Amino acid sequence: MLPEVREVRLDNGFLALLVERHNLPVVASTMWYRVGARDEQTGESGLSHFIEHMMFKGTVRYRKGEIDLLTSKMGGSNNAFTDHDNTCYYFSLPAERWETALDIEASRMRGCLFEPSEFEAEKSVVLEELAMGQDDPWSRLFQKTESIAYERHPYHRPIIGWREELEMLSVDRMRDYYRRHYGVNRAFMVIVGSFDADRTEAKLRQLFGDKPRAGSRPPVIAEPDLDGERRAVIHAPGDIARVAFACHTCRIGEHDDFVFDVIAQIFGQSKSSRLHRRMTIDEPLASQVGVHNDVRFDPGLFWVYSELVPGVLAARGEAAMRDEMRRLVDEGVTDEEVERALTQIRSSFLFEDESVMGTALKFGRFEASTARGYRLAGDVEAIYSRITPNTVRETMARYFAGDGWTVVWSLPESVRDQHRFASRVDPRKLTSDATRPKIARAKKPAAKRKSKSAKSPKSVEGRTKKGVKKSEAKQRKGEQKAAKKERETRETRQRKEVHPSVVRLDRRRKS
Repeated sequence: MLPEVREVRLDNGFLALLVERHNLPVVASTMWYRVGARDEQTGESGLSHFIEHMMFKGTVRYRKGEIDLLTSKMGGSNNAFTDHDNTCYYFSLPAERWETALDIEASRMRGCLFEPSEFEAEKSVVLEELAMGQDDPWSRLFQKTESIAYERHPYHRPIIGWREELEMLSVDRMRDYYRRHYGVNRAFMVIVGSFDADRTEAKLRQLFGDKPRAGSRPPVIAEPDLDGERRAVIHAPGDIARVAFACHTCRIGEHDDFVFDVIAQIFGQSKSSRLHRRMTIDEPLASQVGVHNDVRFDPGLFWVYSELVPGVLAARGEAAMRDEMRRLVDEGVTDEEVERALTQIRSSFLFEDESVMGTALKFGRFEASTARGYRLAGDVEAIYSRITPNTVRETMARYFAGDGWTVVWSLPESVRDQHRFASRVDPRKLTSDATRPKIARAKKPAAKRKSKSAKSPKSVEGRTKKGVKKSEAKQRKGEQKAAKKERETRETRQRKEVHPSVVRLDRRRKS
């Protein structure tokens, strides 16, 4: 059930969604722009993410570093992320001071300076970030897979951009992109917490009522249906082989989106899931596996991926994965599997509302990319309740039965010859019990190092009266968990360990 939402719509196209929640003295303010890598043209790759960085480097009202300084002095936090379809800037601030976030967002809309010296300095930061991603074998694998799965649609461009185009970018081109896309009609806000809606509406009309509009979102070339399987091989240092399967699916918010959540949960999103049991328990083939429903504004991807233990041939690992995928489609799923998956998904979805930031990000996610907007959040429970084993089987038959998969291997340089066949293998001839060289049980893989990410929004209500300290500590923990979960899942209601290519690109600010 949705909370009461006040919609503030201005004549110039600006929208704000206001949700009052007065249990704790904190406000989450999120500004969304319907601008992402999807909107970039040739020569502009990475501009949306680059502008995300530059939004903190000075406006007509706020000097470089002043936004962060003010946020810190008020006892709050701020950050931003860019994805394929949208960019979001968010603040978590004490209730008595949160309106500063409105002033900042109003100044950043058409008021960024883009000083040439700051542009060049931040370009170096972005290029360093890109290089770090290229050093990560998973990032390279997923980027390569996306670039092959999407040949015509702009989703084939990485969010961070292509190095050659980033190096050639000029500050004038950034300013032009900013003018074309960052207008009031391409933006909306979601504000949740302890504030007065009447006062906030008046403030919004004052700050954003005269802001200029940008151009409409440009159309994109639709990706044609795959006429056969696409394959590629890349190589990486070390002795680990990794593989990613990707299949085109649906748009975020469509009925099939929710069915794919269930399929992903059953197939590979827990230690009791089918793929995990097959690849890591029944056979010592993989050190980790993953399945992810990566939905977007335009048709997204369903991912299946694994990291093989050293010594396992690529063909053997692929055969086992394909066999398990084939069994999933042919045999279907049980009532018990569906119910268990739905319990896990519902729990994750409901958890987001434990904090004001979680609610703000959830509403923003739906408003930014679905036909029904934030209201879809109120329909989610009913949609999930109608999913049955027959629904799952019918959906898998429509999407998975053909040859519409993109398969990319990341293979060790040291065993290039041994794995050469991975790029030309006939998948129809692969079975899990095919004759393969026998392998010794691999050593237990080293613990996976946790990735570094920007700090999540922190609640600030701990600086209030003693009588609410216990609740405030719980709220602070909830804020941090909610933001961490949003970083990891972005557009899904899925498990915490997700496909790395969709983990959002939090900025790495340098003073």
